[in-house]
Amino acid sequence: AYEIRPRDWSSDVCSSDLILGALLYAPAFATAVARDGVAWGATYMLVAGGSFVASAEISRRIAITDPMHRLATGAPIRGAVVGALLADAARVEDHAAAGTILLTSFAGTGAALWLGRPLHDGESAATLFGADAVGLAALAASKATGIAVSRTQSALVAGGMLIGAPLGQAYAALASYNVTPGDLTAMKATAAVGMLAGYTVVANGARTDRQLAAALAIGGVAGLVLGDRLLARRYDHTEGDGRFVMAGGVAGGLMGAGVALLTGGAHDRFNAFTGAMTTVGAAAGIALTQRYVLPKADGALRLGALRFHPEGVLAVASGLRGSYTVASIGF
Repeated sequence: AYEIRPRDWSSDVCSSDLILGALLYAPAFATAVARDGVAWGATYMLVAGGSFVASAEISRRIAITDPMHRLATGAPIRGAVVGALLADAARVEDHAAAGTILLTSFAGTGAALWLGRPLHDGESAATLFGADAVGLAALAASKATGIAVSRTQSALVAGGMLIGAPLGQAYAALASYNVTPGDLTAMKATAAVGMLAGYTVVANGARTDRQLAAALAIGGVAGLVLGDRLLARRYDHTEGDGRFVMAGGVAGGLMGAGVALLTGGAHDRFNAFTGAMTTVGAAAGIALTQRYVLPKADGALRLGALRFHPEGVLAVASGLRGSYTVASIGF
């Protein structure tokens, strides 16, 4: 008899927390409490080492799943960004800002461990994806509407990231097709092509920052929609597939820009012709890479938020001992 068990990511989380402790937790805590260089250095070393010990103890008590590992690595960084934006919006002094960053990064870690267990891998990746996408959209919208106050912009971006995280999770959970981390990586590539196309539209002539922000926002959203419809909805990309599609887009864009330079379409600045050639090259690179990779077709069978797991059904039908997921429903 065989029992299929998910990989335990406890050791990987400890390694990630050692890096986060050295680069995020320790400097933030030391800046928040120390008032001189010696105290800062001592506090930094204590917290950097202590974060690893604390992570090891938590990992010993909690089985870390794939989605929890992904969230525990990415959520503290997004939390720190939100904390920095909120501190900027409130115009607090450096020690208070560092404390805010520390608290929000800890909140990100706690949310990852608390909320990550019932998620599948696509939902955890979409949570981070949603925070990034809506945060950037909020920044573009604030600039496109002419909001010039940096404090207001910081507050809007922080709010966008906080709202975008659950929206991303809901997108992956409620979609009638399977959304994998690789699908989201491929959608990042199409969004970048859309932003490049938007920039191309306003490349020539005098343009304002508001026009540029609006063009980038509209192009990025259009790219995301096309990526969802043409790639995520139809295929199940692995993470390697997604990275390969993105690399293909970069390579194609470079080739398109090179052709524009060789034909004399670009002289001393980025113009519409160069942008068009770069956009066409990037789009062609994504299409050709997608054709070369040939990711498997979308394999999810869902009725709304209800998702069936054929591998679980097969394992149960075969009489294998163990616990298997036959169906799940997302909320």
